[in-house]
Amino acid sequence: MNITLVQERDVSRRLDEKIKESLCLCFPDDVATFSVTRAWHNTAPSWSLYSEDNDRIISHVGVVDRSIRVGDKVVRIAGMQNVFVLPEFRGKGFCDALMNAAMVKAAEYGFDFGLLFCIPDIEKVYERSGWIKLPPSSILVADESGKEGVLPGKNIAMYFPLKLSAFPVGDIHLQGNDW
Repeated sequence: MNITLVQERDVSRRLDEKIKESLCLCFPDDVATFSVTRAWHNTAPSWSLYSEDNDRIISHVGVVDRSIRVGDKVVRIAGMQNVFVLPEFRGKGFCDALMNAAMVKAAEYGFDFGLLFCIPDIEKVYERSGWIKLPPSSILVADESGKEGVLPGKNIAMYFPLKLSAFPVGDIHLQGNDW
């Protein structure tokens, strides 16, 4: 399986369109967003990893570079966004390979942790790759206008240790919207 890394500044118009097409297939409830942008909640990735087959993007993860507050500490996280594998390619190790490659690159780039949000139904997918569920805590977000709120309870937070091994204790403030 060939995984390609691309910095956001190097994403061509055609690659952007191909990623959005596959996002729409994998997240039909979010077609209104993904037909226009890959920036979930107006948060664009800094870089992405993907694999292709027959000129289609079949798996993808975008990585957001952000410093967040956890309790009284500031940590740099590689936030995973827009993770997908096209349905016909699921169960073949694409997600595991993609997430592992993303964390190897994030370690090279000096991130403290990987961080993602998912629904409980897919928690096991990330656990296979070494992601650890955070205990329930308050996760604060801030929208484009600066209005603060709490991340909806349907989402669970998971982290991946990189430069630091133990995630700090305390409420989490994402210093922006979720991704």
